Amino acid sequence: MQPESVSVTLAVGAAPYQKSLALSLLRAGLLRRELSSGPYLEIREPKGNGQLEVIKRFPFNRVVNAVLWGTWRRLPRKWRPGSPVMVTVSLRDQLWSRWIPPCSVFHGWMGQSLTSLPVAKRQGAATLVENAGRHPGHFHKASLEECDRFNIRQRERSPILPAALIRRMVREYEICDRIAVPSTVAHGSFAEFGYADKAIVVFPGVDEQFFSPRPQAVPQRVFQVCFAGRVELAKGAGYLLQAWKRLALPNAVLLLAGEVRPEMKTLLRTYADATVRTTGFLTAMEMVKTYRESDLFVFPSVNEGLAQVLLEAMASGLPVVASDLSGADDCITHGKEGFVVPARDVDRIAEAIVWCYQHRDETRAMGRAARARIESQFTLDHYNQRMIALYRRLAGALA
Repeated sequence: MQPESVSVTLAVGAAPYQKSLALSLLRAGLLRRELSSGPYLEIREPKGNGQLEVIKRFPFNRVVNAVLWGTWRRLPRKWRPGSPVMVTVSLRDQLWSRWIPPCSVFHGWMGQSLTSLPVAKRQGAATLVENAGRHPGHFHKASLEECDRFNIRQRERSPILPAALIRRMVREYEICDRIAVPSTVAHGSFAEFGYADKAIVVFPGVDEQFFSPRPQAVPQRVFQVCFAGRVELAKGAGYLLQAWKRLALPNAVLLLAGEVRPEMKTLLRTYADATVRTTGFLTAMEMVKTYRESDLFVFPSVNEGLAQVLLEAMASGLPVVASDLSGADDCITHGKEGFVVPARDVDRIAEAIVWCYQHRDETRAMGRAARARIESQFTLDHYNQRMIALYRRLAGALA
């Protein structure tokens, strides 16, 4: 099959780095149909004028989800049933499966492609499932292990992946032809479950125009260290708090930007002092401001594929201290754009932070190197082109 005969049906997932993929496919003449997930479920196709046209919309899907999730969140935690996620993904998959045309490649998203994959195969498509993190078996296990390590009581633990969703995702991996994963650490995770040959690393990207350094570096009296994402144990927040309390740096603050999960309440009371600030959920624009006002980004997660916040922080000109389970090995050269430290190692986290605190000029140089690394390898266009190359290989190999 010649590359120009490749046609792709894209079921867009939740990852922000997918937002321009359909338009890149459209410009390359490869897009057959886009199955879009929000704000309404929409089916879009190329028009003759080079634009995408909505040919079908499912507004009731948004209503169903709003009612389900709104009701569930209002229930007291002790009375809540399992989250409505299975209803959400199953309904989306069922609707999408009716709109898969004959094409060369079907690109689905983890957890919401189980019905669509066999339909695409019957249409003659090579099938690809994109998975944003490690294998769900590892993801689930890591969350439980961290709560055990910190002696978190059952009622204080954050919700984890439902067993039914894990089974659904595993079945998708069995059916599809290839699995796209975001990093070498994610690939290693899938290899442990027997998918070494089926999993393919496709590095994600970030909008480097939206996430960018502050126009002019302004030396700050207070050294601000930033963490972003869900403030939870699986993201390494417990180890970061331990390291921060041990350091007790003068004229320094630790900003935890993101939703604070219930499991963290006891740890915050134990380890946080007046130098630790929590923001709750922040909008994208608020995150841009937060990155620009910070001096260092620290992300000691034990449970990632390649964390999007790493790329956002690097694009914003921040040096990074990240764990070797965050995907950082693929985007950070130790000592150049930041430091990659062993997961769960409080001593190494503290050492890296204090080095940056004591070496401000070198730390700012690392931030500039981090921005350059994003511009050279991890923009949205880089991701789009990597994915297009994968489509062409798949279509050729399975033709």
